Amino acid sequence: MIEGSIVALITPFDNENKVDYEELKKLCQYHLDNNTNGVCILGTTGEAETLNDDEKIKIVECVTKEINGKISIIVGTISNVPDEVIRQSKLFDRFDIDAYLVITPYYIKTNETGLIKHFSYIADNVSKPIILYNVPSRCGINISYNALQVLSLHKNIVGIKESSGDFKYQSKVSSLISDKFKLYSGDDHTILASLGLNASGYITVIGNAFPKEMSDIYKNYKNNRDLSRKSFYELIPLMDAIYLDVNPIGIKYLMYIIGFKQAKYRRPLDEASRFIKRQIEEECYKYLI
Repeated sequence: MIEGSIVALITPFDNENKVDYEELKKLCQYHLDNNTNGVCILGTTGEAETLNDDEKIKIVECVTKEINGKISIIVGTISNVPDEVIRQSKLFDRFDIDAYLVITPYYIKTNETGLIKHFSYIADNVSKPIILYNVPSRCGINISYNALQVLSLHKNIVGIKESSGDFKYQSKVSSLISDKFKLYSGDDHTILASLGLNASGYITVIGNAFPKEMSDIYKNYKNNRDLSRKSFYELIPLMDAIYLDVNPIGIKYLMYIIGFKQAKYRRPLDEASRFIKRQIEEECYKYLI
């Protein structure tokens, strides 16, 4: 079962804006050394929609080789067209991965029955389990609870990354948790609340920089909840800082501060303003001190 602190892995680029595979290997080893429970690649944080097929294949190949089955791997297959999601998934069938992360349709808004058919069609036609990704702030559409009730029964749909920020909704989602359908928090600021709703873990952005701390929050939540809360609250100012700009701009700059080559982005993203950089720097230094 996929559980714990799962890092939404950034994609490193070199000075020519090409994928830096040596740096990607370094990132994988960083997470293996610091107790990350899993990585989610080719997602929003990984700037997936700026990558071509060849780059995506090489990234998955690189990560699976470096991870070598030691922790879980989730791969994002991002498109609002179901046949394109299926096509992308087939690019990665030969690799040792645990699940695909499938986002709600964006730009093309649909109704409740359309969502059920969309995800069911994808789940019927891919070779690995899928985790639904509910993020209305980016997609403009929410997976209704009624639709989720139906989808949670599908044999190949094993969970939801819930990033709506709506706890009334998430509390209803938690009622659907079973041996085969799991809840994962998709928002760094709400991971403790999600764990309180019996989430199996979280897909985290701040975990790129502080993997051990994020892993310990999950581990301690079961045995030492006060320590888990303390560790989480100490990270909140830094979380606030990296989200002053759109993800992954802030986390990449934070990674750069702590010693990784992560200050490069692909259009339409651009570097943060001086003000935001200063905020990230100040909160990082406070946290490390």
